[in-house]
Amino acid sequence: MEENFSQKVKDVISYSKEEALRLGHDFIGTEHLLLGLIRGKSGVAIAILENLAVNLEFLKRKIEALKPINEISMGLTDKVNLHLTRQAEKALKTTFLEAKLFKSSSVETVHLLLCILRNENDPTTKLLDTFDVTYKDVKDMFINQQN
Repeated sequence: MEENFSQKVKDVISYSKEEALRLGHDFIGTEHLLLGLIRGKSGVAIAILENLAVNLEFLKRKIEALKPINEISMGLTDKVNLHLTRQAEKALKTTFLEAKLFKSSSVETVHLLLCILRNENDPTTKLLDTFDVTYKDVKDMFINQQN
């Protein structure tokens, strides 16, 4: 699966795991994927969020508040086997379809952001909506950047 991920997306996935561990969580959810995107500080997804006037530091704090730090399990979490939530797994699996939709040969950060935004029932997506970040807006901005 990973062979089609760009290096930036591979880094985001790695950062997501580190963010989950930092917060004492035993899973990787879409909130951790978004924290990984923010931590990466580069890529088309970050450029689009910045163009949409999202304060990334404020967004980071809001994401962390979704699932507060679990101090009890900090340091006890198995550093190798964090499981993906259903939403995170779905977002990662559908990135290939999203990339294909845009005729991209590799999965980029923007494809991951778009796949997170596709699930309207996800708390991370609902949070992004409060920042006026929607699938349509990100998609439109990405299309405009390509032209």
